[in-house]
Amino acid sequence: MNFDPVFEPIHAGNLTLRLAENEGDVYAAQRLRYRIFCEEMGGAANLAVQQQKRDFDMFDDACYHLIVIDNNRVGDARVVGTYRLLTRTNMPKVGSFYTETEYDISPLKASDGEIMELGRSCVEQQYRTRPVIQMLWQGIGSFIAAKDIKRMFGCASFHGVNVKEHQHALSYLYHYHLAPEHLRPKALPAHYVNMNLMAKEEVVPRAAINALPPLIKGYLRLNGMVGDGAVIDYAFNTCDVSIVVETEQLKERYTQRYMPE
Repeated sequence: MNFDPVFEPIHAGNLTLRLAENEGDVYAAQRLRYRIFCEEMGGAANLAVQQQKRDFDMFDDACYHLIVIDNNRVGDARVVGTYRLLTRTNMPKVGSFYTETEYDISPLKASDGEIMELGRSCVEQQYRTRPVIQMLWQGIGSFIAAKDIKRMFGCASFHGVNVKEHQHALSYLYHYHLAPEHLRPKALPAHYVNMNLMAKEEVVPRAAINALPPLIKGYLRLNGMVGDGAVIDYAFNTCDVSIVVETEQLKERYTQRYMPE
């Protein structure tokens, strides 16, 4: 696992944001993920995950784990928010990115410079507030600056596997935010679900934006783009889309908005 501190911890009241420093931190983050993804959202965990009550996979060992800690709590409950970050530099430790289980990202991998996969984002329900979300983005901004990340990407999810429930939002993403071909991920043929479910003239952008999950809205505010095709993830009870963000394009805005003073 990666325990390089990379950047200084960020403090706000009783909360601290930093990268995991040891296996105990990672286990606490994985137990938070289990509570959110399996217990709250109804994901179908495998037997090992169920027995240990922590969401884990082979990619965790190659990732940096960004965590928000409530210093008034103890034990595993102290971690109330998390994100995992996998750089191109560290990816060879596991042989691929998690996104590649769902998408062909060869255009991204062929691009120059350091790239980073974002994944397993979750925050405990009572902490889903603007300050906590901003702390996570501050951490991502600090990491991007320290590692000179050129592009970040990953999967973002709609809750539920009924595509018809998401057709307006998916069609909006396809018509208004599709990544250019030289960067565009594409859902693997075995998983490909067409996102072009409504004609562009039928899409009402404001209504579609209101139907987007907060995380996807956040990526779009950073000029995020989507890949071609959605993927149904029955294990996590989600409909996934791929996200790509060019950090260089947004350097000034990103630094001003998310970096600590």
